[in-house]
Amino acid sequence: MPTTKFDLSRPMFHDDNVAREHLEAVLWPQGPVCPRCGVMEDRITKLAGKSTRPGVYKCKDCRKPFTVTVGTVMDHSHIKLHKWVLAAHLMSASKKGMSALQLSRMMGITYEAA
Repeated sequence: MPTTKFDLSRPMFHDDNVAREHLEAVLWPQGPVCPRCGVMEDRITKLAGKSTRPGVYKCKDCRKPFTVTVGTVMDHSHIKLHKWVLAAHLMSASKKGMSALQLSRMMGITYEAA
C-alpha cells in the first residue's frame, strides 16, 4: 500500500486564505451551499469589497451571509483557520490518536485551545 508523506510546508497549513479555499473545495465540491436553507449555485453570490472579509457568501433566498466555517467548531473561534486545518490533519493522520498536550506542543497553542 503506497503512503503519502505529510508535508508541513504546504500553504494550507500557513495561510488562512489557502486554508479557507481548501475547506471550500472539500466541503463544497459542487459550489457553496447555504447552511441555513440549503440553496446552492445561482442563488449564492460571493461578497467582495474592501470592508468584506474573504470567503463570505450571501444567500439570495434567506438573505444571510455565510462562510465555510458556519455551523462548525471553527465558527467564531479565536484560533486561526490554518491552525484548525493543521490540527485536523495531525489528528486524522495519527495512528494511535493524539493528546491535547501533544497537540498544543506541536502547534504552539495553549492546552485549553488544543
